Amino acid sequence: MHINRLQILVPAGFAVLTAVSIAGGTELPTELIDCRALTSPEARLDCYDQFVDIQKAAPLEALSGQTAAPGHASTGQTAATAMPEAERAAVQEDLFGKNKGEIRDVLAATGIEELDQMEATIARIDKTASGKIVITLDNGQVWLQTDNRRVRLSEQDKITIHRASFGSYMLRTEDKVLRVKRIS
Repeated sequence: MHINRLQILVPAGFAVLTAVSIAGGTELPTELIDCRALTSPEARLDCYDQFVDIQKAAPLEALSGQTAAPGHASTGQTAATAMPEAERAAVQEDLFGKNKGEIRDVLAATGIEELDQMEATIARIDKTASGKIVITLDNGQVWLQTDNRRVRLSEQDKITIHRASFGSYMLRTEDKVLRVKRIS
């Protein structure tokens, strides 16, 4: 008998989240709460998978321990200056929109500067039960609409996301603007 992976993984995910919440006595990360709000089982599972992958991979912690390659600058060289420009740009993009608490140590350890904005293309659009838009970008990042504006976005739209006031972010197309937050 063939069992759909959603039939096993979604209930298991909820059980784990409940156990973590009860055992840890702390609140769940907002990323997980936002995942639960997704109405499509596939989108919800993808959101949980992305959260777990990010937590499991933890590539940023590895960066904070990097040192200069032999033959490069002195031992005081930071990981950011030892990194090739393309790799540094990829790390900057990966950090963009993440919670300040998550990235503060990485920024300090690597010397990488935080981006003020980034450009991408919409790869997928979903909606939460409350009608908020969930936007998956071509770089794998997932952003959730936080305001109540009614906008129509389309896959393949070119967008710019920039930092706004009080730690918020604005997503812009040629003629549309909405407030968003990164969920993975």
